[in-house]
Amino acid sequence: MLNRFLSYVNTRGISFLLMLTLGIVSTSCDSGGDSSETDPDPDPQVEFSFQRVFPDFTFGRILDIQNAGDGSNRLFVVQQHGVIDVINPGATANSVQATQSREELATESVFLDITDRVKFDELEFGLYAMAFHPDFENNGFFYVHYVADNPDRSVLSRFSVSDNDPDTADPDSELILLEILQPHQFHNGGQVVFGPEDGYLYMTLGDGGPPGGAGGTSQDLTNLLGSVIRIDVDNPENGLNYGIPADNPFAGNSSGIREEIFAYGLRNPFKLAFDPFTGILWAGDVGESSREELDIVEPGMNYGWPIMEGSLCFDPPQNCDGTGLEPPVLDYGRNLGRSVIAGLVYNGSELPELMGFFIYADFVSGRVWTLDFNGDQATQNKQIILFDEESLVTFGVDGDKEPYIGTFGGEIYRLIKDNIQ
Repeated sequence: MLNRFLSYVNTRGISFLLMLTLGIVSTSCDSGGDSSETDPDPDPQVEFSFQRVFPDFTFGRILDIQNAGDGSNRLFVVQQHGVIDVINPGATANSVQATQSREELATESVFLDITDRVKFDELEFGLYAMAFHPDFENNGFFYVHYVADNPDRSVLSRFSVSDNDPDTADPDSELILLEILQPHQFHNGGQVVFGPEDGYLYMTLGDGGPPGGAGGTSQDLTNLLGSVIRIDVDNPENGLNYGIPADNPFAGNSSGIREEIFAYGLRNPFKLAFDPFTGILWAGDVGESSREELDIVEPGMNYGWPIMEGSLCFDPPQNCDGTGLEPPVLDYGRNLGRSVIAGLVYNGSELPELMGFFIYADFVSGRVWTLDFNGDQATQNKQIILFDEESLVTFGVDGDKEPYIGTFGGEIYRLIKDNIQ
């Protein structure tokens, strides 16, 4: 990790234009409760805002925003009820000032409709996320994660774009790669993303509920719940529609451990994000009663749930044994929020002040922060925006690497400087 960080420093030039305050994350296992004394100021002055885009388009609950990486600069909007819409840009200009012209000329259409197979409810079941194959421009493959019923189960599937229309996918092209039974209606995780260096597909799975980690799934390596998995979609083997990367931490074991597991001990790792500079994989793990946490996901690591919640003991609530458990890079308490949403490392051109910083948020409080990481320690998060409470649910970037957010209300916003209108 240190070598990656030094490479990142050279890329970034140490020109930190945001002055953040140093904060140390506690990893003590001696007591429970809410250690919010290390949390940042909940109401600082902020410098950025979100500007709504595409207001004339109608979406359901947005859970993911992606671009295909094929140079088309299209945005794909994943909605919980089972539909993915595609927005074609109406202008080629990249500046924020051109937003209005893009809105005026942009078009929206349905890319994929699988409402016939997605179990959708007002809680957590539905269509979660999509990821485009690194060679999508040539093979037309993309992958989705959704919940189906009879029985309730998470489904990871591959679909193909239509032969005749690049803005339409073929719903009959589904190839199911993996199905995981869901014992409860909560904590299903959701993200799918391809590793930029290894080309493998990563997928998050929550512990499946119920509250308190009572099912014990996150510490049970014979199942996939409560983990981040990594598979090879290009080289299927052993009668499966995927392969196991040879360097997966449990590949080839004879102990009944699921070989797909990359990391475990997570409660509800709803979102993942790769750092384009360092290759670090970030996860935001939604907490239970006192802490929200950000983790760097590394192979074979146990992130402690339900023994720990963030940096605090959970079960037992005091004097828990943290031996072998990986502490979060940063966690925060209930004075700041209740549901962490990660996030992205900024790599665009319009907001140079944010270059290289990790941007994340909290769904319940609406706070949006930046975070800096020096390869060993996180710098305390700085709030840059206060958004609507219980709204912001996902981040995404367009083909120019500029950030957007999607909301539960079906709206899309673009991150801008306050002095840019």
